[in-house]
Amino acid sequence: MDKTSQTLLVIFVAVAAVSILMQAGFTLAMFLGARKAQKKLMTLADDVRLHALPVIISSREIVNDLAPKVKTITENLTAASATLRSKADQIGAVVGDVANRTQSQVSRVDGMVKVTLDQLTSAVQAIEHGIAVPVRQVNGIINGLRAGVEVLRHKSPDHLTPEDDLFV
Repeated sequence: MDKTSQTLLVIFVAVAAVSILMQAGFTLAMFLGARKAQKKLMTLADDVRLHALPVIISSREIVNDLAPKVKTITENLTAASATLRSKADQIGAVVGDVANRTQSQVSRVDGMVKVTLDQLTSAVQAIEHGIAVPVRQVNGIINGLRAGVEVLRHKSPDHLTPEDDLFV
């Protein structure tokens, strides 16, 4: 091998050695950073265990205690809803029945009132006819008597004129 090749080989080996050392340094720095982060995370996890774990445990106890109560409430609401629905159906049926009966009674009363008014109209016409005819007759008689009295009062037999004979 010649000297240039050896020099190049030495340079290559030196560059490779520097790269490997740099990579080892970066790996060591990453290890130290990860270890520091792990210590912080462990401290944080201990704090979480110390403070949050009792809350989680008490929450679990509360949930376990409330689960049957919530189930009972749900069952009661379901039963109340079914009862309310059946009562609403019953009330709807009763209201419908009352409305139908009321409608038939209204029709019946309407017919009765119509018949009563028709009969009342007939009675009024009969009374009017029964009274009006004799009143007209009496009125005619009175008018005739009045006309006769007027004729007798204004005219005596010696003052008769030919025009007075034209009275019918």
